[in-house]
Amino acid sequence: MTALEDAPAGGLGRHRDELRPAAVAQLLGLRGAGELTTAHVRLVAGAVGVSIRTVWRWLKEAEESGTSEKPARKRLRITDEIVDVLADYQGNVRRAHEQLVREALAAGEEPVGLTTLHDAIARDLDPGFMAGLRQGIPAARGFDPAFKRPPVARNQVWEGDHKQAPLVVMMPDQTTSKVWVTWFEDRGTSHVMGWAVTAGSAHRGSVLAALRSAVLREDPYGPAGGLPRLVRIDGGADFLSKTVQRAFGLLGVPVHRVRSARHKGGVERLNRTGVTRFFADLPRYSKAPLLDHRRLVGDQDPPLTFEAFVDLLRTWVHEHNTKHVVERTQMTPLQAWLSDPTEIRPEPSAVELRAFMLESDNRVHKITSHGVEFAGRCYMPEMGVGRIGVQVRVRWMPHHSHEIDLYTFRGNRYLGRAFLSDEATEELRAKVLADRDEHSAALRRALKRSGERKRERYLPSTQAELPVRAKRMTEREVRDELAGSSGRSPAMPRRRAEPYSPLTPIPAGWARPGQAATTSDPSSEDA
Repeated sequence: MTALEDAPAGGLGRHRDELRPAAVAQLLGLRGAGELTTAHVRLVAGAVGVSIRTVWRWLKEAEESGTSEKPARKRLRITDEIVDVLADYQGNVRRAHEQLVREALAAGEEPVGLTTLHDAIARDLDPGFMAGLRQGIPAARGFDPAFKRPPVARNQVWEGDHKQAPLVVMMPDQTTSKVWVTWFEDRGTSHVMGWAVTAGSAHRGSVLAALRSAVLREDPYGPAGGLPRLVRIDGGADFLSKTVQRAFGLLGVPVHRVRSARHKGGVERLNRTGVTRFFADLPRYSKAPLLDHRRLVGDQDPPLTFEAFVDLLRTWVHEHNTKHVVERTQMTPLQAWLSDPTEIRPEPSAVELRAFMLESDNRVHKITSHGVEFAGRCYMPEMGVGRIGVQVRVRWMPHHSHEIDLYTFRGNRYLGRAFLSDEATEELRAKVLADRDEHSAALRRALKRSGERKRERYLPSTQAELPVRAKRMTEREVRDELAGSSGRSPAMPRRRAEPYSPLTPIPAGWARPGQAATTSDPSSEDA
């Protein structure tokens, strides 16, 4: 008994065309060995479910063709010429069929039917090839299988992308605008590391803002953060700008540009999850069901304000990180991130991040009595006491107009932050006033110390020095001096006893006090 006789009929296939090649090959082997009998043919016919006559016909066809396979039926096959016609009409089968009919009639041949062409395309061309003819190679790649990426540790790989929210929001100037969300996701834990919202259209500043919030671990950004080992991005101009590439370079983070969106599947899944679990529930959703060919459900509802949208997105991201259980890890993203023992690359200080992650107009601004004027608004520096007139360079985080960062225009030295004057908190006002008082007190102490040093320096020149004798008198000598009874020898009289005699002779005509005038000299009168 051969292996074919021992094998169960149901284990060789479900259709006779699948069973035929193996059965005929076995029978041909028996015939070649001279052992083929009608019993073998009957056994195969019963196993396959056909008549004995059909099995003998299979054997005859196999001997004539030299193969045990079923002879190919004569049918339409897709040739390169047909593929070229399909490509000319972007995969439109009906239009391609019309062209093939015109060519057949011109050549005097019988044209092929439309159904026949559809059947041939279904047999010879795969769905990915047809999708590529209709929409291009990226669409065809969507039909290609992909290997599953190996698991990575936290902060090993980040993926970044922009996502336009399918809705409109109300801006402070009462105009509606679309918004873009820029975010980075940790591939190992599915944790949303950082995000930023931009009204209008996303730009390089959006990337820098999202990256800064992803790296920092202090409140309100942490606890997840640190520097990644690699960042995957697509070919977006914002991510490939010189400013963003410079920021990644200063952080020591290599950037890998993927050739298609499916090569950064983590953040692409986050984009789809954001639509189905967040954006679709908000007012003015642009992909809501249609009421007719013009109106959408809720298209007349008042839109969210920009601030309300940002608050709702912050809440949703927090819930996604802390409550959503990822099937791959069976933990929430935050739990997976905290439980990973991989060492975290420390992030730069906040001052260093501000130095190359903030936008700047590279223009000269001055600190005035009202603060720093920027974009038509006044900002009060938190460390501006005593710096009126100082030239500064303004750096700011995009779409965070409530604060700016100040640097000296020459030297690029950090001077601190500045906040909107009309929105300053009581803490900021108290701090500015306290800094002003401390500045005045420090200046007053310095001036007082200078005055004391000046008095000490010029004291010998401003105070008459006492005689040496007076400095060495005893108490008894002082008392005797005051009483006029000094026991020492009398001092020399202060005035001479004889009359004063000047060195030059006194003219005869002058009168002395208390004496009569002398008579004139007669000789002088005669002269």
